[in-house]
Order: sequence, then C-alpha cells, then structure tokens
Amino acid sequence: MVATTALGNGHNGWRTQPMYTFSEAGHLAHVSASTVRNWLFGYTSRYGEEVAPLFRSPGESGAMVSFLQLIEIVIAGNFRKSERVSFQTVRHAYENARTQWNIEYPFAHLRLEALGGHIVQRLRSERPGRSLQALDEPQQWTLPGLVLATISQLDYELDLAARWYPVGKTLPIVVDPRVSAGIPTVIGRGVTIGVIHKRFKAGQRLDFIAQDFELETATVEEAVRYAEQVAA
Repeated sequence: MVATTALGNGHNGWRTQPMYTFSEAGHLAHVSASTVRNWLFGYTSRYGEEVAPLFRSPGESGAMVSFLQLIEIVIAGNFRKSERVSFQTVRHAYENARTQWNIEYPFAHLRLEALGGHIVQRLRSERPGRSLQALDEPQQWTLPGLVLATISQLDYELDLAARWYPVGKTLPIVVDPRVSAGIPTVIGRGVTIGVIHKRFKAGQRLDFIAQDFELETATVEEAVRYAEQVAA
C-alpha cells in the first residue's frame, strides 16, 4: 500500500490499508473506476504518451484504495470539476505541494486550505489564460468552492483526514475507516447505508426500517437519499 513509512504503520494503519475497490472508490468520489485506476497507475494517452500517475499506486494491494487515497481522489476530482483543469495540471500542483512542504498526502492533510493558495497558484501558472484569484483579495489565491466544501466535511487526527461526512456534518452519514470497513454508515450506530437502502428497495417502509434499527425516520430518509445519489 502507500507508504512504508511510520505513517503506514501502527496507529495510522487504519487509514493507509487497502479498503475500497476502484469501483467503490469511484462511486464514493463521483468519478469512474477507470479514472481511479489512471490516477493511481497512470495511463497511455491516445497519442502513445505515457502519463505518470497522480498518486502513488496501491502497490501490493492491487486494485484497492486506502481511506487517505479516497479522500485525495475526492479532492482531485473536485479540483477538476470546479476549474476544468487537466489531469496533468492537477498532478503537477499535487507533486509541487507534496515535495515543497514534505507532506505525503497533501490533499488529505489538515494544511490543505493553508496550502491552497500555493496549489492554485501552480494551477494558474499552468493555465495563464484564466485567473483563479479571489475577487475580494486580488493578490490572494483561493481554493475552488467544491474543494473548500470537502474540507469542511472532514475531521482530522494527527493532521490527516480521519472521517468524512460526504453530505456535510449536519446530516447523520459518515465514512469512517475504523467503522464497518470504511463504508458509509449512520453516525454513532454503525448501521450501513447500504443495508438500509437494500431494505428500502425490497419494499420495506421507511418507518418500519427506522423502528427496526432504532433510528429516526428522517435519518433513514437521508440514508436512502444518499445511497441513491451515490448509485446514480
């Protein structure tokens, strides 16, 4: 897996160990499984050019992704969606941040927002025809809104992402690599969103599911809504 350093061992193994297939990571990050593969292993362009990976490959784990890699895939996808920059441009910005500040997972790091100006400046230098400067502070650089939104959905431990609330912290859904193998669950209960959705698709009423799991009906509704959003 990524990193044979102290980060990958001991108390950090729970977020660096392989957890998600490419398909699962793609669904959670709203990108294709082939995009996940390309970002981890690189690819050959239609012109025959070998394109280096965005992130380090999973190595011995094969087609599996760690929690930290998942978060970085989410962030990278949001950079591309927000600013319509190329894979290569995001890779250059990522490598610049990782090397210059000696941070192994810059897109999953607590300092991402602070480093955002430097990352976006690199994106800007790759695309001189378009400005990404903040309108209210012309000399400053700002992260794209989708990236800032994702940062607000994260809890950190030891400066690295530890939990992700994919629909925001006001809703009871969390991706925690220490609970239910990192698949989305109801906060504090460990009930997986997939189980709730499967029972709903089988025809069970929301109030029945809620009573069976001792949850609020509104929580079950949010779980079903999220499951269908991810599956779309």
